[in-house]
Amino acid sequence: MNSKGDPVPASHRTAQLLLPPARCESHNDTGSLVKLGTWGGDAGLPCDIAVAPQRLESVSLRWGKVIDWISFTYRDRDGNLHTAGPWGGNGKGEGDETITLDPSEYVTEVAGTVGPIGEYTHTISSLKFVTNRATYGPFGRGAGTPFSVPVLNNGSVVGMFARAGEFLDAIGFYVLPF
Repeated sequence: MNSKGDPVPASHRTAQLLLPPARCESHNDTGSLVKLGTWGGDAGLPCDIAVAPQRLESVSLRWGKVIDWISFTYRDRDGNLHTAGPWGGNGKGEGDETITLDPSEYVTEVAGTVGPIGEYTHTISSLKFVTNRATYGPFGRGAGTPFSVPVLNNGSVVGMFARAGEFLDAIGFYVLPF
């Protein structure tokens, strides 16, 4: 029914997608899981994880002029391994990369750019991951407006959420303080 009480045809109904709250409390002594972002545009569909992350294990992506898609693996607080993605399109890209973090390695910063491709004015056009041991990337050509997400107070990026369609349109990050 619409606001006047008239039936709404099925073709005009929209589905509602429930997303986790912007801040999720962790169930151990490591502090609070914080959801930061997104950076990018509003095209595509929302993509998120269902189980709270505790540790980022790996990141895979395909890139060219922009980031075509991203996926990642993470562990929850019970140590179970989860895979998210790939989120984005099926572009051929120029490269595929997989970053596998060592057991003592963690992400301390993510930087990137938001730029256009075709009719899309705001997509993720590059990403760079900085850990306590190395810098990976940048991946993508990087045309556009830069952004940076440094993790303060001895924390780590432990997961991601996004908007994605033909490309990775926007990205945000889950950060967990130590």
